[in-house]
Amino acid sequence: MSVKLLEHLRDRLIEYGVVQNTPEFCRSWLGRSEGYIRVLRYHDATPSIEALVICANKLGYYAERLRGSDNLQHQLWCERLDELMYSCELEIERQSQAKWRAPERMMS
Repeated sequence: MSVKLLEHLRDRLIEYGVVQNTPEFCRSWLGRSEGYIRVLRYHDATPSIEALVICANKLGYYAERLRGSDNLQHQLWCERLDELMYSCELEIERQSQAKWRAPERMMS
């Protein structure tokens, strides 16, 4: 997948008021430099699995922190974060399978 997933995640987190801009998202949610998305876009590259794992883990961490709350707003946040985490996990799975299913790896 292209950079579209990261842009979607960033846009949702900005919409939710969790981050303010792209550099903050790249640093705080992907563990990358502030220009990470820009570089991916320039090179038409896919996000690294590591960046996706970091983001999915952080989303899951905060969802879990909210999950036990009786506050309805917290439950809504939990659902939102879970949805974003699931998007990351699907891309991690897709990239992982593309690696291990590659013909040259199947022959080993």
